[in-house]
Amino acid sequence: MFGFIRPVKEELRVREVHRFQEVYCGLCHAIRARYGRFHTLFLSYDMTFFALVLGCTGEDGRGERRRCGASPFRARPVCLDCAAINWAADISVLLHYHKLRDSVRDEAGVRRLAARLLVWLARPGYRRAAARLPDADREIAACIDELDALEAAGCVSMDRAADPTARLLAAAVPPTGDAQERILRQLFYHTGRWVYLIDACEDLAGDLARGGYNPVALRFGLDSADLSAVRESLERTLEHSIADICTAFDLLGAQRDAGLIENIIWLGLPAVTRQVLDGTYQMNGGRMRHGSL
Repeated sequence: MFGFIRPVKEELRVREVHRFQEVYCGLCHAIRARYGRFHTLFLSYDMTFFALVLGCTGEDGRGERRRCGASPFRARPVCLDCAAINWAADISVLLHYHKLRDSVRDEAGVRRLAARLLVWLARPGYRRAAARLPDADREIAACIDELDALEAAGCVSMDRAADPTARLLAAAVPPTGDAQERILRQLFYHTGRWVYLIDACEDLAGDLARGGYNPVALRFGLDSADLSAVRESLERTLEHSIADICTAFDLLGAQRDAGLIENIIWLGLPAVTRQVLDGTYQMNGGRMRHGSL
């Protein structure tokens, strides 16, 4: 995932801030326990959102205070033994491994060598995750291959280009075969679409500079990173995805963390949309890293 999905801290209650941190740290501990410390380097707020949504209708884990490498002196609250967090840990490893493999194909020179090294380091954990979730692994790999083909063909349709990433995230939902699975797949399909398009907007300047594929540039015939002329159209399509995410979440019937998740969907996603289109977006307040809110 890309790191765009995050709450607006100023609008959260104190207990919601603590809860987000508890799930974030729980996901980090789950990844480390199941796959090793290396894979915790790719932990993101996006996957914390994924875990929160998956777990909002099921049983919660147990709370505990633990120290870790990021907080060696002060024990932090951690959510442990939670099925949704464990599933999110497995999916996180699969997603980031395939993203690294995609980087090997896309990058050149030193960056390609670095990506090859990261793929090699990530492979043992990936094999364990793929053994746990073989169907999800196959669907994710197929979606990434389809996206590569669309990019190679210079697809000018933003919807077609975004569809594989949207289906990729929908494929990460646990297969329960009930109405809840269908709702979750819709929710994460539209989340994946929003993530792909907002990432394309954020990467526009870099893609234009190196001649890389960018569906926003192709769709609107842009030769600069200035989005002011097409902002209204982009806002409309991004807001459509957010509206569909809201609708799916309402249908889900959350039993826990509803206020926190609503903050992320109704405030966080629109805020990031505005910042990216304004050219003022900075990950985590400009620190370009994740961690405590």
